[in-house]
Amino acid sequence: MRVGRTLGSIGAAGIIAAVLSACVTQPARTDAAASTPVPLATPAASVPAEPAAEPVTFVSVVDGDTIETSAGTVRIIGIDTPERGECGHDESSATIAGVLAGGDPVTLELPAGQDDQDRYGRLLRHVSTASGIDLGMLQIQAGTAVARYDSLDGYPAHPWEAEYRSAQRATLGADGSVITVACQPAAAAPPAPVAPVVPATERWWEQYTSCTKLKKNGAGHPTGPFQQNDPADAELYEWFANGTGNHGDGDGDGLACE
Repeated sequence: MRVGRTLGSIGAAGIIAAVLSACVTQPARTDAAASTPVPLATPAASVPAEPAAEPVTFVSVVDGDTIETSAGTVRIIGIDTPERGECGHDESSATIAGVLAGGDPVTLELPAGQDDQDRYGRLLRHVSTASGIDLGMLQIQAGTAVARYDSLDGYPAHPWEAEYRSAQRATLGADGSVITVACQPAAAAPPAPVAPVVPATERWWEQYTSCTKLKKNGAGHPTGPFQQNDPADAELYEWFANGTGNHGDGDGDGLACE
């Protein structure tokens, strides 16, 4: 009985010691990591998307603001050129043909916020050549297109509209048609000055006391020479040769105010 009780006592003591050991408090951490809260992940800042660039192949010119490509018919955004049959249509078409030939690569860009297509099913795109020529700006600078269909006209804004507006040389007619630089009416030339009409009965020559003063007149009076033997010049010859006292026919050849 004593042995049994002793073993029982030892067993109970071991169990209690194990439990107490498991419950001992661990030392508090004193490093910075223990006291600094871990921040929550911050969402990445929103970055405006760049216009999606799509390399395609140029096929042909439709007109100054529309081309055929391997992706379909493309209406160049931000510009307007003369319609078929209007003055300037052929020139605006030739502007594109001057930098592109069938099979050349071009890049189409659809800026954020722009419509993908117009009401005719044409792709609305900014178009540039492999060498970086902006076809819209090319037409604007050539004076064959106006900046149009952008945020100032109630359409979606595009990244090039301020540059297009600033560089524009062509104008819009009262009916909304595009008037290219070459099709703008030339400024009317000022009328040629008209010499005053001198009454036939006025002895106008008598106001001039020499041939030198006569030749400086701004009234449109004849300045000579006056022939002694010509009845129409007889009075003028007599005045300038003999009447003024300045010998208008100094060499005596019958001509005054030579």
